[in-house]
Amino acid sequence: MKKLLAAVLASAFAAPAFAQAITFESVDADQSGTISLAELQAVVPNVNEETFRAIDTDGSGELSPEEFAAISGG
Repeated sequence: MKKLLAAVLASAFAAPAFAQAITFESVDADQSGTISLAELQAVVPNVNEETFRAIDTDGSGELSPEEFAAISGG
């Protein structure tokens, strides 16, 4: 599952629309220090709730900078 998830997200981040580097700060629209599902979907629309839960390894309901770095290669 994790390999499939990584492949899906890697292809999303590699798409032409993402030619510019996407940073944690640019996705964290409300500058809360975490990324919500809605914030992630704003830049990666095909991410669903199940995928988001798999990325959210600590189960907090938000992505930390470390969790985001794990999916974005940063």
